[in-house]
Amino acid sequence: MSNFLTPLAVWFGRQDATRENSHLVVTVDQWMSRISRGRVPLLRLAGLPTLTLYVPGRKSGAPRSTPLLCASWRNGMVIIGSNWGGEKMPAWVHNLRAAGEGEVEMSVYGARLVVDVRELPEADRASAWEAAVRVWPNYDIYAGRTDRELPIFHLTPRL
Repeated sequence: MSNFLTPLAVWFGRQDATRENSHLVVTVDQWMSRISRGRVPLLRLAGLPTLTLYVPGRKSGAPRSTPLLCASWRNGMVIIGSNWGGEKMPAWVHNLRAAGEGEVEMSVYGARLVVDVRELPEADRASAWEAAVRVWPNYDIYAGRTDRELPIFHLTPRL
């Protein structure tokens, strides 16, 4: 799915300035997702696979949506809680963990699906990590920027 903008996006994503201003990238991505009804998030323009994660806030219960890079793996998608390699865990990771068996949805190309979510144990991490790094090589850089283990979640459509 990559295109001529993919190498530029990968270069941009590894810059320290991007991490420090990641809120701007997220804001533009959310705006593009909203006006296109989930069909054209920012990273999809760069030829990268994306989804929008919908999960209730752990404290407020209010619906939260987060556009994320994803990679196909086994019978679903994997997402990585990288936060650009920052020391803090992304808020969506806390919300997803708190949701447990609750209602979690993802949207791909505007189609919304209820999904089952599983945080991957050590035995499955290497294979899922390889799939994610093929899509976004910067995950290796992000893992080196932080002492925390980057969580990996597997999302599969609920039947």
